[in-house]
Order: sequence, then C-alpha cells, then structure tokens
Amino acid sequence: MKLQVVAVSGALVLAAMLLAGCGGKSSTSPSTSSSTDQAQVASVLGAAASLTDDGLAEDPSRVSASSTAPDQQLRGEWSDPSATQAFIRPFAWWQNVTQITPTWTLAFADTDATGRPNTCIATLTKHMTGSLVVIPASSSDTTVADSTGAVLKPLDKTLTRKIKLSRLLIGSQRAWKVVQVTGAFVSTVSPQTSIQSLHIHSSSGVDTTIVDPLQWISLRHVLEFGTLDTVTVVVTTSRTNDPVFIHRWDWRHRLRNNLDGTYSFTWVTSPWGGWRWFGIQAMSHGSLYDDTLPFDMEAWHFPFRVAGGQPTVDYYP
Repeated sequence: MKLQVVAVSGALVLAAMLLAGCGGKSSTSPSTSSSTDQAQVASVLGAAASLTDDGLAEDPSRVSASSTAPDQQLRGEWSDPSATQAFIRPFAWWQNVTQITPTWTLAFADTDATGRPNTCIATLTKHMTGSLVVIPASSSDTTVADSTGAVLKPLDKTLTRKIKLSRLLIGSQRAWKVVQVTGAFVSTVSPQTSIQSLHIHSSSGVDTTIVDPLQWISLRHVLEFGTLDTVTVVVTTSRTNDPVFIHRWDWRHRLRNNLDGTYSFTWVTSPWGGWRWFGIQAMSHGSLYDDTLPFDMEAWHFPFRVAGGQPTVDYYP
C-alpha cells in the first residue's frame, strides 16, 4: 500500500490550485492518475462545503456576555477582591479575525491493481489571528454597553478538522465521495481552558456523550435530530467559572452555569431539514473579566442533520 501526502494552502482556492498543479509536494513520485485524484478530491471537497468548513471559528457576530441566574451566585463572577484596575463586567464580545491561513493536507492510500488510491484523508488546518473585542457594561446601568470604549485582546487560534473520502463504484464508474468526517478542534496557543466532555440528548431519542471532537463519524451516524426537536447539551470543563457559549450560524448564547463544572443549554431545531453545525466554546474567566489576562479558549464543533424527511446517507455529495 502506497501513501501519498499533498499539502495545499488556501481552502477557498483548493480546487483551482490542484488543477493548476501547484498543490505542493508529494511524499512519493506523483503520477498522472494521482494528479487526477487530487483534482477530483479537491472538487468533491468544494462541493461538500457544508461538511468541510462551518465558518464558526471566524464568525464576527456580536455575542451577549450576560449570565443566567446561577452564574450570579458564583463567587467572583462580578467582582474579584484581588483585582482593582483589571476587573471588567462584560456586556458583549465578538472576534475580529483579520488573517486566516488555511492548509489542506491530502493523504492518499489503499491503492488498487492499477496504482490508483481508493481512500484519502483530507486534513484542514486553519490558523487565525486578530483580536477579541470585549465591550464592558455601563457602570451606572448594566443593561447597556459602556460607550467609552472596548477592551481589545490579541487573538491567535488554530482549527483542525478531518474528512475521509473513498473512491466508490457508482453505477459503472468510480467516483470520490465523502464517507466519514470528524468534528473540529479549535484552541488558542497552549490553552489553559479545557472541555472534557459534551453530553447531548434530544426529545427524538438522541443520547450520547462525546469526549474527542476529532473522532471519526460515518455519515450514516452523524448526529441526527428531528424537525422542531428539543435538544439539550451539557458541557463539562475543568473549572467552575468558565464562560461557555454555544455557536450556530444564526445565533449564539451563553450556557447556564450549573456551579459544578457543567454548563447546559436547550434549543429547538428548525422546521426544515439539512446539514448543520454547532460549536461549543469555553473561555477562561479572565478572557472576559480581566483586561490584563490573555484570550484563552477551546472549542469543539460538530456536524448534525435535521432529518426533515431526508434519507440517511452513506456518502456525500
């Protein structure tokens, strides 16, 4: 079995670069067929964008920093006796990502009698830099933002995600298809914040615990919810005072702090089917509440499907 690895920079121009033959160097001597496979895999990854790039890690949407009632009971949530000038009571925050460096690595294997590979592991690594913007609440009215200015912190984080493709016999011809995916793991440099597990259950019968966002998931076993399904997530982190948020493409909310190292949130899925993503982001307390401490975070992103009458699939697209 031969293994061929190709590194490609620029997720949005992946197909064009491979088709132009500038996709990087291979660990084995490239052949005409391997160039064809690289181009075909790149085309499939572009067509399967809803599975390959969720966009949550760089989304600039404004996020409310408000806590639910139990959070306010947590000692040190609003004040820290050891902090003077450093204390922030956050009203909202967002991220301003100014530079993104994506790199795709394609690892081909499982060659057939003609020398063509039958499997490919595509790994996306996306390095992002910019700033975290924290807007304090007004000292006189905590329901409105302080108009005097924002706290800016350097942002430096990296996302990793993997996609497995197989060259399947479709009709009378073989074609590359996505057959397995992982979630995404996102973190700042040497994070102190750590997500330990994520428990998901729904009124439609989903009940699962995830401890590794980069575990392989066949498309048939991607999280699947019904339309208008009630879904609850319970996140466990290494501390009891982490601000934890859930991110979707259309909304972001802070999770309820249960004061025991777990954080929870419930939402209702949409009335229409299709592929979706959600992300859980845990931040250190100082990321939002102390202007002298760095932005420190870890996030897990996961694909899911809202059934909506759509059949379960073994490959995509």
